[in-house]
Amino acid sequence: MGYLTPPVDAPQRPGKPQDQADENLKARILYLRSFLLMRTLIGVMGILLPVTLLLGDGFLFEGGKPRGSLSAYYYSGMRDIFVSCLCVTAFFLIFYKFFERNLENTLSIVAGVTAVGVALFPTGRPGGGTVPLSPLQEKLGEQTVQSVHYVCAATFILCLGVISYFFGRREGARSQHRDGHLARFSPAFWRSFHYACAAGIALAVVYIAVTQVSHTLDAYSLIIGETASVLCFGASWLAKGLELDILTSASAAQDQIEAGTTEETAAA
Repeated sequence: MGYLTPPVDAPQRPGKPQDQADENLKARILYLRSFLLMRTLIGVMGILLPVTLLLGDGFLFEGGKPRGSLSAYYYSGMRDIFVSCLCVTAFFLIFYKFFERNLENTLSIVAGVTAVGVALFPTGRPGGGTVPLSPLQEKLGEQTVQSVHYVCAATFILCLGVISYFFGRREGARSQHRDGHLARFSPAFWRSFHYACAAGIALAVVYIAVTQVSHTLDAYSLIIGETASVLCFGASWLAKGLELDILTSASAAQDQIEAGTTEETAAA
């Protein structure tokens, strides 16, 4: 059966295990850069949402004082911006790591679902009911829709605060050595940063509760607390996703994956 043996100088087929390893590495690089980009965009939208609503409504439409809450901009000329930004954020929160099974990702999915609820179930109408009811309010009743809105808004904010806390835990477990150099800020710094964002969200919730119950500054306590919590959320997600060396360079992403310094290898 020697005639079945190929000649010594016959060209050899590429090694399949190496090809598979290369493909796996490419997939990990794309995955890493994709979800970092999504986190960055979520953070950008979180920071820009209150600024856009306040300035857009002031300069383009009403031109008056701020409204009582961010949710009240549903009844302004900025309604489309408010609803679309929440829905896009919800989409990212639900699907960016959908198939991972851990508490953090479950909270992310819950936050995304409740963000849709905030957008689609509006708060109560301002101005003593002079604004027409939405079709959903007519169908279910304004009070019912408002109750769903409040539950969704509270759940959304609380989930984001806990996620920021998990960000801090994971960042604290990462190495400062990144693809041959030291990262500019230490893991301890980033842990403290995300913990501060989580604390800011918690304090904003407490502020809203206390001022609403005591009727101190309650005319603007909602928008102050909501704005503070959304800015903290945006800052935490922006910092977690904005790793420019990875986002702008596939080779840097590869270096960090091979060195084991990415989030994929950090302790949860």
